[in-house]
Amino acid sequence: MLRGSFDNTGKLFRLVLRREKIISIIWIVILVVFSASVAPAILAMFPDLDARNNFAESFNNPIMVAMMGPIYGLSNYTAGAMYSGMMLLWVIIAACVMNIFFVVRHTRADEEHGRTELIRSLPAGRLANVNATMLAALVLNVALGLFMGLCLAVLNVESIGFSGSMIFGAAVCTSGLVFASIAALFSQLSSNSSGASGMSLIMLGVLYMLRAAGDIRGIELVSCISPLGLAQRSQAYVENNVWPSLLLLLEAVVISAIAYKLNSIRDLGQGFIAAKPGHANAPASLLSPFGLAWRLLRGRLITWAVVMFVLGASYGSVVANISSFIGDSPEYMTVIGVPMEMLDQLSSADKEKLIVDSFGQFVTIIMTLVCIVPMLNAAMKARSEEREGRTEHILARAVPRVKYLMGYVALAYIAGVVIQFATAAGLYSATAALTGTANPFNFGEMLKTYFALLPAAWVLIGLAVLLVGLLPKAVGIAWGYFGAVFFVSFIGAMALPDWALNISPLHHIPMPEPFEHFTLSFPPLIILTVIAAVLTAMGVYFYSKRDTA
Repeated sequence: MLRGSFDNTGKLFRLVLRREKIISIIWIVILVVFSASVAPAILAMFPDLDARNNFAESFNNPIMVAMMGPIYGLSNYTAGAMYSGMMLLWVIIAACVMNIFFVVRHTRADEEHGRTELIRSLPAGRLANVNATMLAALVLNVALGLFMGLCLAVLNVESIGFSGSMIFGAAVCTSGLVFASIAALFSQLSSNSSGASGMSLIMLGVLYMLRAAGDIRGIELVSCISPLGLAQRSQAYVENNVWPSLLLLLEAVVISAIAYKLNSIRDLGQGFIAAKPGHANAPASLLSPFGLAWRLLRGRLITWAVVMFVLGASYGSVVANISSFIGDSPEYMTVIGVPMEMLDQLSSADKEKLIVDSFGQFVTIIMTLVCIVPMLNAAMKARSEEREGRTEHILARAVPRVKYLMGYVALAYIAGVVIQFATAAGLYSATAALTGTANPFNFGEMLKTYFALLPAAWVLIGLAVLLVGLLPKAVGIAWGYFGAVFFVSFIGAMALPDWALNISPLHHIPMPEPFEHFTLSFPPLIILTVIAAVLTAMGVYFYSKRDTA
């Protein structure tokens, strides 16, 4: 039955690698550099055992365990154990997202766009495409895990040795392979690439929550059902267990085999979950470029708004007990930007208010960075439509190019406002539910803070639009800049000089001083808004003058 099913896999494998050489290298470099740069910073922030133990005690509570996983190595909490506990889960999640997009792009998306049919018309086996994709995913993940392990090892950071670094890299590699196989499976079930990506990402979220439930209740079996929880049982830099990576590899093989079987028995272009039939007549909303943009992006943007509301609520659930979690830990004070010398001079009530306000400010910055992702997706959707050949059918009619692009651009800007509102509402409502009348946040002030950060996000949107109009083949630069902004904003205050902090437009928006209401400083907001508007206008102008490509 399998005779000839894998014919010309090697040629397709080389084709996949050739198509992915830029994107994959960028992913690997960003993940490796981000992972490697955090390790020395952790040792600098927590140079002695007492400092690390204080930090571990402040994080060893149900909420933090749910978010980051269990804390291992408390009997001798080395910098390596601390690094693994703080970083492994998030690096794995990033690697899983990379694999989901990679596999869907080369399986279901290629099938949806007719490329697989063209390949099948040649002497290529029925399973050659999915097999080549999975082999390329294997190479990609091995390269990621190997380079990450080697880079961590050569840093020569205390307690971050070679064996622990390779275990860390192996956990990232095998977890990525599991989600590559999950994406391959959903690519057989769904009839379109959006559905395959969406179901894979939902599965990632479900498995994250399953791991959190198991870790909170201390039920190892429940935690280990999730690949994320199983990977954390590697205990890199503590026990250095190999068996979780071996089990993850076995999981990837089993799920891949199921995906191969489903691929072999379904019709090309079809999915086991049939797509819903469309309306006989298009609604009036589709008669405008903005309506078309909304139709294409509404599911994704609504999902993002709901996710950010829930994420904001999860942070809000911490606020009621944040002071007791932190205690007098100077390390956590450093993370959220509170100077200990100020804390020592305050009463207990003022100390609690300072901790809560600083935590809220820290969360606001991080959540705003996450909100930029759907905004960038919306701004660059016109480019993806153009690349897939659908734009030509629209511009061939009486649709102005400027109006067409502005449909996506306007939606990107509006999405930023709506998603920021949903995030603030989630944070405020969860805090209010747990604190009642003692809610330390004022919703109006909170909205003012969240909306004040939007001009910085608009600068990234303006850059994306400029690239769409001027350098459409280089739109990835926008994601690279976003990665730099995220890194600078997340860890810059702890480890980077001022000139590096200035890379991020968020750094130029003044945040409120302790015990003061947030007073808008209009000059930086106006300057950032003007920069965003100029970049957007330039992008729209260049788009109106160039040919589709």
